[in-house]
Amino acid sequence: KTQTQRRQQQQQQHTFHTVEMSLNADELTLFRDVVTRPYDQQAKFFLNAFWAEHSAEAETIWDFVLRFVALDPRAKEGSELDEFNSHRFLEGLGDALRVIEMRESLRAQGFDFKKRQMALIEYLLFRYNRGIKLLLSRPQGTNEELAKAQKALDAVTAEIDRIEALKNELERKSQGSGVLAMKAKNELNQLLNGDQTELNRAVLTAEAAVRRAQKLGGSAAQGHLWWIDRELTEKKKYQPRRNLAV
Repeated sequence: KTQTQRRQQQQQQHTFHTVEMSLNADELTLFRDVVTRPYDQQAKFFLNAFWAEHSAEAETIWDFVLRFVALDPRAKEGSELDEFNSHRFLEGLGDALRVIEMRESLRAQGFDFKKRQMALIEYLLFRYNRGIKLLLSRPQGTNEELAKAQKALDAVTAEIDRIEALKNELERKSQGSGVLAMKAKNELNQLLNGDQTELNRAVLTAEAAVRRAQKLGGSAAQGHLWWIDRELTEKKKYQPRRNLAV
């Protein structure tokens, strides 16, 4: 199944109902969409909405995303943890006994779910004691410079993916002792030890784009902008390395 099909299936499986009409149909529809987005998008949605209140927690929320991804078999494509891994996540934070309290809090705000699964946005709302209606009422925002910064970050990611694909191909070809294998080994060594000119250029372009977006100031999409900068910080650490199995 494609990621879109999986999200549609998750939206159908989640069963929400209003409590004293606290959430209207549009809000329920929007929240169904948010809880089926990948973990990083859920985090950005929360931070965009509550940047003024919780910007200091951005690094902690970054860590939550890493924990969710590590526990989910779908990794970065996941959007919610099953019951077993939800407990593992909460146990890692010392919150295992609060899972029932969390579910009751979410039900009281106007929605319910039959599945015993936990989306990141659900946990964030509970942890920081924020309401769903307030979350959905806050503007997410965007601007041209933010879009450019995201595009520049995507270019860095694409270049890293290209390098990794080339490295894997050369490692495969380098197996053996023939002429072609020796050529692949030489090319692999050059790739691993050489200067990543295109990647460095892409990183510099992304850094400049982030700075331009940051200079705009304001409150719109500050969570998203912080996330771009944080991702770029991680990608700058990238260095192609030989697979251990080779």
